[in-house]
Amino acid sequence: MFKRTDIRKTAMVQLTRLTSQRAWARSACGLTCLLGLLLAPSTASAIPYFARKYNVRCTRCHVLPPMLNEFGQRFVANGYRLAELERQTTKFPEALPIAAWNSYRVDASQEAEWAKGYPNRVELISSDAVTPWLSYFVEWRTLSYQTNSAGRLRNRSGRFEDLFVVFAVPKRVSLTVGQFRMINQWDVSRRLTLSTPRAFGAGVDGEPSLTSSRLTSLRGFSWAGRAPAVRVTWVASPGSLESDGWFHEFTVPFGGEFSAPLGSEPEETASFQLEARPKGFVYETYFRRSMNSIGASAFVGRDRWLTNLTGVLNRGDHYFMASAGTGKWRTGLHDFRLSIDHNWVPRPWVAIGALFDHQSAQGLRPGVSPHVNFSFPNKKYTFLLTVQQRLQKNNLGTGVEIGVVF
Repeated sequence: MFKRTDIRKTAMVQLTRLTSQRAWARSACGLTCLLGLLLAPSTASAIPYFARKYNVRCTRCHVLPPMLNEFGQRFVANGYRLAELERQTTKFPEALPIAAWNSYRVDASQEAEWAKGYPNRVELISSDAVTPWLSYFVEWRTLSYQTNSAGRLRNRSGRFEDLFVVFAVPKRVSLTVGQFRMINQWDVSRRLTLSTPRAFGAGVDGEPSLTSSRLTSLRGFSWAGRAPAVRVTWVASPGSLESDGWFHEFTVPFGGEFSAPLGSEPEETASFQLEARPKGFVYETYFRRSMNSIGASAFVGRDRWLTNLTGVLNRGDHYFMASAGTGKWRTGLHDFRLSIDHNWVPRPWVAIGALFDHQSAQGLRPGVSPHVNFSFPNKKYTFLLTVQQRLQKNNLGTGVEIGVVF
């Protein structure tokens, strides 16, 4: 005979499964509606700025958006200028330097049995060369949502992903001022995976603030994290290409975040913060030739530090990245981080890859996240679809993101 507690337990399990199924249904419905909107005919104005300005396709600068190819690396390293493009006939020379990236996402946890679909990004992007020695980059999320481990949405609309200017002093030296990511050898924002590699995303804690828990978190440091900062780059041995050479980068990051919060919740989660006191000092050095590079980076702050060794390799249609590092918290705790990423791009519109992650201090087993990316039509606008599955003991999860860049 069944006890009353057994009957209640069985009923709760069935209700949880039903709730999860309904969540999946709502997510699938949302994705279908968004896909219908994205596949609607585009107007002439719905094209990226550089493609519009130089009359080229997305694949001129990208292996698969947002991942850059060799030409794209050279274009960025030279301050959004290259003689090959300047000689081309422009299609809309007076166009405003603005692009938009909109996306819808579904996150699900198989362990916690929840799934949620939501519009996660409405992003305005602008970048260009102002003069031969001055360029800028702005990436502003007018809508920004993300889920936490419990499946709850967090609204951070109005935050700046990046906001900086670059001054090229002489030919081998440049000065970057604004808000940007701390590592430059392998740009985390141009990854194909939905999740950030653990070797870059895991950080060290910041000094506690007596007035704000948000300021405490902003005082933390990670290679993937953005922060207001000043960076000096010196190319000791320039190569034959604009992005080649032996680079030395010296960065001073500050606690805070540049933001123009939109809404009541973002006033708390994405408020403007800036401290005059530096977090510490960053030194990064790497040698790059074409799409291949090897380098090291180190952050030193008060009672904490972080170091990484990173290598990037390209062989034909295969792209590899490996980074290993260790860190020390203010509490004295040490740990080891390792990430290995591989992407195979057999066609200009598809990539198949996997990301291996491990961090010794988190109590989690190593995990692997296979993913597949589609990008089409890769003309002067593109639709993006990424599907990723996290395979990790007690932490199984699925992510799907569909978006359009125009």
